Amino acid sequence: MGKRFGSLLVLAAVVMFVFCFHGEAVAKKQLKGYDTIVVGSVIVKPDAGIPKAYADNLKDALLRQLQRYNTTYKWAKKITTTMPSSKAGVVVIEAEILSYVPPSVGRRVGKSFIPGVGGHLGSASIQFTCKFIGGEKATVALEQDVNANSTSANDTVEYAIERGAEYIAKVVHKNR
Repeated sequence: MGKRFGSLLVLAAVVMFVFCFHGEAVAKKQLKGYDTIVVGSVIVKPDAGIPKAYADNLKDALLRQLQRYNTTYKWAKKITTTMPSSKAGVVVIEAEILSYVPPSVGRRVGKSFIPGVGGHLGSASIQFTCKFIGGEKATVALEQDVNANSTSANDTVEYAIERGAEYIAKVVHKNR
């Protein structure tokens, strides 16, 4: 009975392994074949009461983080904010900021004289969605929701935007 159970366990592991990598292979093809990435418009949800400056901050952060990751992984020939004349091989990233939580006033915790002990308990967050629109047909290749947080001494919305943009760069890397 033990030998039969062992072989059944090995068979189950092989089946799970095949299905896991099959799903990963399907997911990686969503952004494959695009050699130009354009950071398109970033809009702010009209009724959310979000400052418009965050849209510009998010667009700049997306461009900066995508270019930073592209220097290491060489995904694309070009990452820009302007649309090239030919849309073949182009994926456009469009974002919409849905909500944000402004920085809370952090208070000093721990009044120790030892460096590194104690800190600020503040937080801020931003939630946005990115659509990856690809090719001449302008079809949505991928859509990703992001909820980025920042805490402690970096409790600003700008820092949360940077972390969210870095997450989108990792999504592009994973789906290439």
